[in-house]
Amino acid sequence: MNKRLFWGGLVLALCVFFSSCHEEQQQRIVIWTSCAEFAQYTELFNSTHPGSNAVIVYKENPAQELPPAKDELPPDIVIGSWLRTDKTNKQFKSLDYLFDRQIISSSMFYEQLLEAGKVRKTQYLLPVSFNLPAIIFDSANSSYVTENYTLSLNQIKSIGLSYNEKNAKGAFTKIGFIPSVNEDFLYLTTKLYGVDFHQDKTAVAWNDLRLRNAVNYVRDWINTNNGSAQEEQDFAYKYLSMPDYRAVTSGRTLLAYTTSSDMFNNIRSQELNIDYRWIIGDDFIPIEDSFSMMGIYKKARNEQGATEFLTWFFNSENQKAILERKIQMQLNNEMFGIADGFSSLRDVTEHVFPIYYNQLLTNLPPAHLLKVPQKLPVRWDSYKSVVVEPYLINAITTDSKTPISEYEAEWRKKVFDN
Repeated sequence: MNKRLFWGGLVLALCVFFSSCHEEQQQRIVIWTSCAEFAQYTELFNSTHPGSNAVIVYKENPAQELPPAKDELPPDIVIGSWLRTDKTNKQFKSLDYLFDRQIISSSMFYEQLLEAGKVRKTQYLLPVSFNLPAIIFDSANSSYVTENYTLSLNQIKSIGLSYNEKNAKGAFTKIGFIPSVNEDFLYLTTKLYGVDFHQDKTAVAWNDLRLRNAVNYVRDWINTNNGSAQEEQDFAYKYLSMPDYRAVTSGRTLLAYTTSSDMFNNIRSQELNIDYRWIIGDDFIPIEDSFSMMGIYKKARNEQGATEFLTWFFNSENQKAILERKIQMQLNNEMFGIADGFSSLRDVTEHVFPIYYNQLLTNLPPAHLLKVPQKLPVRWDSYKSVVVEPYLINAITTDSKTPISEYEAEWRKKVFDN
């Protein structure tokens, strides 16, 4: 064989090989996410997009991993909580082109959630899913709850008191609601009181006066309605060592605090006869802090593929197909709805979800009342569980005057000194 022809053919073959490798790399869509359920979504996406290959890289806290390490394959898309910090905002591309080219319509989304993804009027993140705080009760006790859709703290307090019963010895046999045994509820009271925990440069800031007011309100609630925090905790230990949904069906307590994801997962899996009301503040319902968002990484290698996936995901018919497939194939049914929450697309939450979660037919999330939390730090989950909640439990259930700053100092040692 002629040497010139041989080497020419080899070079041509190598060019084709490397070209195909490059093309394959470009077609792959790398998605970082903390939501394992996206593995199902990408499987459905890939089956309907033969030219694309979306792959999931699980990250417990994607925001904490940005920017990626030098030797790590960078993401094209990032999905998770805590992406709205000043640091992480700089890691994403503007998504304004999606709306400018009418690829996606802003009218599809809950307005407050979409606004949360903007920085100085530029859209960097799109909302994926969210959850809301709720009160549950056994439907057999619905006569105690006269409000049809929402309950305020004062209403929960009043209804709980009306259910209380004591025996001849003066010991509680029923307590309508027990604030002190649920640190998540105690934290919720701070949100309803406008304490406003938020990121302020490198620190967490809040309104200290409102924090004190929230603590005093719950302390008074416990002492006035239920005797003392110790009585509440003794009662809970004796009668309520069970999941919240079992506590209300047992009849020992009337009301229990939960979130929409836990509530609908339990109602569906346990086939419970439970009703619920959303918890409201002064004309707002606070969205859970961990609501999920999605963005395209600023150094994405496959921006075209990332755009294709976003366009596919933020489509009502495709999200309906996701729900249908999940229910029919019984895939990961312990996760509620879309990415373990209500969909950020109003049409999906209001018209598709009730098909699969019948309880929503009577009480959908009221869109005009939803309130998005302030920007919170990447390590907010840790900060809340180590600083905020222990402080609240201690301040509400004891006479200790330990300032929140002491809990924060301990948290900083754990996080930054290890």
